[in-house]
Amino acid sequence: MAAHKYWRALALTAATPGTLELSEFHLYNGATRVDAAATLTASAAPSGALANLKDDNTGTGCYWASGGESVVLTWTFPTPQNVDGIVVGARTTIARWPTALQLHGGDVTTGTGPSPEYIEHQCYGLGRFVSATKTGILRPLPSNPHKPLQTKDLLICPGIGRVPFEVVKEVTPATTPKTYTPQWAKVRLERDIDGKVIREQWSDPVTGLGVFENIDENFTYTLTAIYPDTGMRAVIADRIKPEGYPE
Repeated sequence: MAAHKYWRALALTAATPGTLELSEFHLYNGATRVDAAATLTASAAPSGALANLKDDNTGTGCYWASGGESVVLTWTFPTPQNVDGIVVGARTTIARWPTALQLHGGDVTTGTGPSPEYIEHQCYGLGRFVSATKTGILRPLPSNPHKPLQTKDLLICPGIGRVPFEVVKEVTPATTPKTYTPQWAKVRLERDIDGKVIREQWSDPVTGLGVFENIDENFTYTLTAIYPDTGMRAVIADRIKPEGYPE
């Protein structure tokens, strides 16, 4: 992973999307904490000083009562810094705890592009909520978590079939009518005729969307989502006819 002068955290969507609360947010290079040298800013001002995210005290924190799903935290370093891990602290309300986030690294551009330009994207799962507790050092998922697994079915029996999907979770506390927010999850495509897992890939952490391309269009399939924070499974749909299915 490359060193960058700017790092930002975003897509911190909690169970109640409008809210967000953290007690700590530290950046690591290997086993060494490195964020002390950076200036931390936020796209929207929280209740509680931003310095609370750096003080190693889970008794204090930052709370966004609205717009939490859109908050972007930015660390500006004096010189480019490698970051390959994070530690995040919870406060005491589970509905305000994000289960996943993205970390982007970038540098100032000298051309006509945006400045800074974020060229490295890392995805993290934060795991289960534990009140007023920090995570261990978390490492990013593989650099391309959306790439399908290269199974024998893909290599030997490709087709023209296509199965788009969307993973969502119900917003809590429950509303009437029910409302939903995008969910980041590992999605498995299983062939109905024999139960074989044909493909596996991650839904987009921001939109919950994804698609399986070039599958055998002559079979029906079942989609199953596995949530990274609990390991629980939920069937999205079954008996799916892919695009191109012969009617």
